[in-house]
Order: sequence, then C-alpha cells, then structure tokens
Amino acid sequence: MMKARKLVAAGSLVAAAVVVGGAAFAVGTSHTDPAAETNAEAAYTRAHVGDAAVSAADAERIAASRHSGRVFDTHLEDEGHGLRWEVKVDDAGTVHEVQIDSASGAVASDQLDD
Repeated sequence: MMKARKLVAAGSLVAAAVVVGGAAFAVGTSHTDPAAETNAEAAYTRAHVGDAAVSAADAERIAASRHSGRVFDTHLEDEGHGLRWEVKVDDAGTVHEVQIDSASGAVASDQLDD
C-alpha cells in the first residue's frame, strides 16, 4: 500500500514537471525567420545603413514606445515605399512589426507580424 502511494506521488510530480516545463517552453519561445531570410536582411542593412538618417537604435526606441516587450529583429528594407526600418517586438507571444521611415522617424506601419 505504501509503495502504491509513493508511485502515485512520484507520478504526480512528473506530471506537474511536464506541465510546468511545457508552459515555460511555450513562454520562452519566440518567432524566428529562416536563416537565409535573416542573412539577406542583414546584408541589405549593412549595404544601406549609410542611407538612413534615423539610426537602428532610434528606430528600436520608437517601436518600443508603441509596444512593450523584447525587440528581437531590426533591419532595413525597401519594398517600394522607400527605405524603412522594420522592427519586430515580441510582447509575450504576440509579435508586432513596426516600420519606421529611415529619413524622418515617422511610423509608416504598425501591425501584427505574419
């Protein structure tokens, strides 16, 4: 009888550890882009950073003022609307993509990342 109680207690502890560990994993995960995409964005940013009047740090501050959370991706891009900083902010599982005009610092777009 005592052995059965110990097994039930041990099983309960293992189940609790799996549930808590799973929750910790879910909270700790974040959105990541494929390496090839990240490398291409970094190369484009290095090539064009001299064209931006607004620094990456300033763009990150602007995005962080709109969304609390962890800034984890900042790069330059031009998708036909002029040179912009794209800054991604993860606020505990929701990723926001904020695009900031690299000349003026104005927020050009603020939406959920797809």
